[in-house]
Amino acid sequence: MAERLIELTPAPATKKIAFIDLEASGLGSKSWPVEVGFAFIEGAPQSTLIRPDATWSDEAWDKGAEALHGLTRAELDRDGQNIRDVCRSLNKSLAGAEVYSDAPDWDGFWLFRLFMAANMRQQFAVHDFGKLIRPIAGSREGELQERAARLAPRRHRTNDDVRHLQTLYGLAVENCGPRLTR
Repeated sequence: MAERLIELTPAPATKKIAFIDLEASGLGSKSWPVEVGFAFIEGAPQSTLIRPDATWSDEAWDKGAEALHGLTRAELDRDGQNIRDVCRSLNKSLAGAEVYSDAPDWDGFWLFRLFMAANMRQQFAVHDFGKLIRPIAGSREGELQERAARLAPRRHRTNDDVRHLQTLYGLAVENCGPRLTR
C-alpha cells in the first residue's frame, strides 16, 4: 500500500488587533482631536499630532484638557500634521485590523470629527476594549488593570495610553488564557 501524504490546510490568517487612543481639545460637543496614536499587539506605538482644522472652534479649547495632555494650541499649529494626511495614514495602517479603544464613544466621536473635516471616509471600526479583555481576564481584570497601571501608566498622551492597553492585553493572555490573535 502506497503511503499517502496528507496535505494540511493552513489555519486561516489571524486577525490583526490594534489599540487606538485620541487626545482632544476638551470633552464638549464641539471638541476636536489633537493627537491620535495606535499600536498593534506587538510593536511600538505610533502617534501623530493633529494640526487643527480651520472649521474647528477655538471655543472648544479647554485649558483643563491642555493641562492633562500638555499640548498647546501653538504646538499643534507648528508640529501637527495635516488632517487629510492623518486620515490617509490611519486608513492605510489600520486596514483590516480590529481596532479597540478603552473609550470607544469619545475616540469614535473624535475620529468622526477628524474624518468629517478631511472629507474622507474612515475605513475601520472602533470596538470596545472591554469586550476584548473581559473574556480573557475574567475575574482577574481588576488585578491585571493594577499591574498594567504600574508597568505602563497612562499619562494622557496617546503613546502611553496605547502602551497601557498593549500591556493589559499581554498580561491577560499571559496569565489567564490563550492568545486569541496576533
